[in-house]
Amino acid sequence: MATITHGGEEIDRSVNAINFTEFTQKKKPDGKTIAVKALLMLLYISTAVFCWFFAWYLGAIGLLLAIILFWFTWPLTNTEYEYITSSGNLIFTKIVGGKKRREVLNVKIKDMEIIAPYTSEYADRQKADKLYDFRESEKQTEDIYFAIFDDNGKKAMILFRCTGKALKIFASYNKANTVKSDYLRY
Repeated sequence: MATITHGGEEIDRSVNAINFTEFTQKKKPDGKTIAVKALLMLLYISTAVFCWFFAWYLGAIGLLLAIILFWFTWPLTNTEYEYITSSGNLIFTKIVGGKKRREVLNVKIKDMEIIAPYTSEYADRQKADKLYDFRESEKQTEDIYFAIFDDNGKKAMILFRCTGKALKIFASYNKANTVKSDYLRY
């Protein structure tokens, strides 16, 4: 059902293309992640040194062991969050090492009490029992939106970087509770 415009750009007008968007946000390393990375580096170096000096008869096997250890453990220190809007749902997934995906949250957009920019104008009036923070870092403020919803009887707040297309989808499924912004980067 794709059509070609006179500019040569292909436009997919199917329902999925209109109501679907995804955005991936790489998480910046915090103090805990930096400490884990430092400990892993120490482990790699100590493994290679131990095998070189104390198990010298193993030769290159010690170096190979350190490389294998690095190959399987270092990617686990990289975390990304992805959100997808599809069929009226907002789905957040945690991606570890670029391979392991785990769904963290799946919420119906129509059930959200408010979707608004994370500014003092809106966020200070909202109280939540649970926080889902999918921002790049705690200091990130650009294009950050929050959403309040009921999570098994408790109020929960989601913090995430919003895109223009996602905001249009939020407005189409929950117009009364969506606050639009004209200053979104993506």
